[in-house]
Amino acid sequence: MHLALVAPPWDVMVNSYPPLGLGYVAAAVKEHGHEVSIHDFGLHPEAAIKDIVSEVLARRPGIIGITTWTHLYHVCCELAQAFKRAAPEIPILLGGPHVTIFPAETLAEEPAADYVVFGEGELSSRELMDALTRGEKDLSAIAGLAWRGEEGPRKNADRPLTRDLGELPLPDRELMGIERYPLRAWDGEPMTTMMTSRGCPYACTYCFKGLFGRRYITTPNERIIAEMDAIHARYGITHFYFVDDLFVVNVHRLLEFTEEMSRHKAGYRWQCLARVDRLQQEHYAAMAAAGCSKIHFGIETGDPEVMMRVDKEATLEEVRQSVRWCDEAGIMAKGYFMIGLPGDTEESIQRTIDLACELPLHEAMFSLTTPFPGTGLWNDIKDRFEEIPRKELFRRASYYYGTRKVSEPMFNLSALPTARLIELVDEAEYAFRTRGHRARQIEADLNPGMERFLFRLTQKSWVKRLGVGPFRNFGKNWLKRRTPLAGSAPVMPPARN
Repeated sequence: MHLALVAPPWDVMVNSYPPLGLGYVAAAVKEHGHEVSIHDFGLHPEAAIKDIVSEVLARRPGIIGITTWTHLYHVCCELAQAFKRAAPEIPILLGGPHVTIFPAETLAEEPAADYVVFGEGELSSRELMDALTRGEKDLSAIAGLAWRGEEGPRKNADRPLTRDLGELPLPDRELMGIERYPLRAWDGEPMTTMMTSRGCPYACTYCFKGLFGRRYITTPNERIIAEMDAIHARYGITHFYFVDDLFVVNVHRLLEFTEEMSRHKAGYRWQCLARVDRLQQEHYAAMAAAGCSKIHFGIETGDPEVMMRVDKEATLEEVRQSVRWCDEAGIMAKGYFMIGLPGDTEESIQRTIDLACELPLHEAMFSLTTPFPGTGLWNDIKDRFEEIPRKELFRRASYYYGTRKVSEPMFNLSALPTARLIELVDEAEYAFRTRGHRARQIEADLNPGMERFLFRLTQKSWVKRLGVGPFRNFGKNWLKRRTPLAGSAPVMPPARN
């Protein structure tokens, strides 16, 4: 049986991240002899529904699986309905973060959906394919599956979380076609994503834990490096972005990884997500020596009261200290900030903007707070949505306000009017561009004129997608002057966690 896995188009932007989740599901299903194809329309935000249906049905699938995200749930439902109209005999399977929160509810409200996989999808999808191939009607034994029984939607038992990631096959990057994705590293070179762990033990109220939970499970370091080697051998890629919820939970494991990477001497560069309260100065030096070129920090707010309100468990002093240590180690830092957190005021948001501009960050992203289903924020306010149609509500669950595609947030948690909140996102972005760390570096280093123009050109997304020629070389040479390349710091001995 052929499983066609579909990722919907993002109507606001090209999604430059390969769909790792679909890659893992595809690899697990293929292990049992089933045929799989992956159709990621995140690369084609303007794709029409009829063209998507035509492309997928041309593969003659026996079942169609659609991955769902909250802000794209309405698109996923439109796709399911279109597939069902065109080929009513083909069952529709929904999976992903959104339906993990609402498995039975999804079947009740979306008649085009036949099955829902909730939680980790690899083994549930594989068992469903096996059962359908055998012609089984009773699917109640498949953990992590919701389905239509004779008496209506049924939700089976939860599937226990994977205990050993080494038991799962690596994601099928051939089916994903990772060479098609425009993801680029700081120097314009191609970069791809990897996942080396699942779960996060922290309980920030804005973060979704529905797929992997709060238990932290890691991939063995030797398997991580072997996966990097395999990707490099097949695609020539030397830049990697570890998209784990939090790469640095286990400091002992992190330092073992940095030691092995330093011994490996493959010259790989890598990025990861980290918390400001996990690492000490020597850890950043060890990461730099092992090829870490950028760390992504979830800072969120510059107001200590707001930080406590969302259970961030970090202090502003830890923020300043960690970003400074990162910069001193020669690692670029990116900060993520949320505008409109619970109780945010004009003054607290201004403190967030000022902090972003003060820190030695190479990049900053400002997003409007969105209470996604399954988060603590959602649980606090979900009863207020009872009279709003779910698809209409979730259509507004996007934080990409810079695209001007969304005019109203799903819910305003702050003490400010919505219009002012959106203005403050624009003001934050402008402030960082004009008086942030990078702006100060440019002002100090560059003469007005062509050089500044060329640098700004290197930051354009279409230039990054090209990744070639004098623009890339200029950006690379400028960064070499401003930031010591990762690998220049001494290797530090491992510490006890």
